Amino acid sequence: MNYYEHHIRDYDAATSHLTWDEDLAYSRLIRWYYRKEQPIPADLKEACRQVRAATKIQRDAVQSVLNEFFVLREDGWHNETCDEAINRFKEGEPEREV
Repeated sequence: MNYYEHHIRDYDAATSHLTWDEDLAYSRLIRWYYRKEQPIPADLKEACRQVRAATKIQRDAVQSVLNEFFVLREDGWHNETCDEAINRFKEGEPEREV
């Protein structure tokens, strides 16, 4: 996906309690999720590498955000909102190709 809707008020309401690092981690995780159209890797080290979380504070922020906003399944960390948007996007693919 090259585009996703970002509702600023909804985002702010859901994330106003996050630290600066957690907010950045969440934003990067969501963008990665949409770009790859797949869940975040289950392995924390790989998830951190994918979103460039290099310091302990950054890695802790990734872990905190994953625990709060994502659900770990066999194939990785899922976010319900992302999954729904990706499914809607994929359902519209035949129309976009025409």
